[in-house]
Amino acid sequence: MRTSRSTHFLTALPFLLLYAADEVVISTRIEDDATGVRSISVVAQPQAKAALDEAKIAALLPASQMRRLRTRDAADKYRVTGNLRFVDPDVIGDLKVERHVRLRPWPVFETVYTYTDKLTRTEFAERERDVAAAPKTEFAYAVTMPGRIDPNSVVPPGGTVDADGRTVTWKLTAEKATQDITVSAARPNWAPMVFVALLILLGILSLLRFLRRREQTTPRRI
Repeated sequence: MRTSRSTHFLTALPFLLLYAADEVVISTRIEDDATGVRSISVVAQPQAKAALDEAKIAALLPASQMRRLRTRDAADKYRVTGNLRFVDPDVIGDLKVERHVRLRPWPVFETVYTYTDKLTRTEFAERERDVAAAPKTEFAYAVTMPGRIDPNSVVPPGGTVDADGRTVTWKLTAEKATQDITVSAARPNWAPMVFVALLILLGILSLLRFLRRREQTTPRRI
């Protein structure tokens, strides 16, 4: 069993970046071993390029050797895309990934993953313009889990789970100063069950072999 925990720093959402962009997507994919990849995609008008500086991008995707960042001017859009592969979630704000194994009637062994994150709005001046714009300033937040998501675990409510049952996507706004994200998923852990089944099969074969040999060596009565 492996449990990964993060330090208590919040995942920063620069309001000026969200406000300047036409589209912001933050997504995280969690692997079977509780490691993962955080990705961002920001699309803005060329004149808004100054609002998408390195410091604001680093608030969403911390700079490290594992980060890949790309900017591109295409037609009338300016795009920033990047990803960061992490072994421990503590490199990304208050992100936590917990993993444990539980017993169930079937499948007997099941691995449960719990993903939590806390987003906090930064660069918010509480001016009349910002207060009015915050409820209209949207961004997408998505999480892909290694197993099927429990719809009852999705926080905040309203996240959309895809047909595969492994990805949940929220359409959020910058209206709240902080936002809590939670989602749990489970996947069957077949390896222990296969191992137990092989042991049972070997036991049955050994028993049959013993009974057959005993039958062959036992003298018959006339």
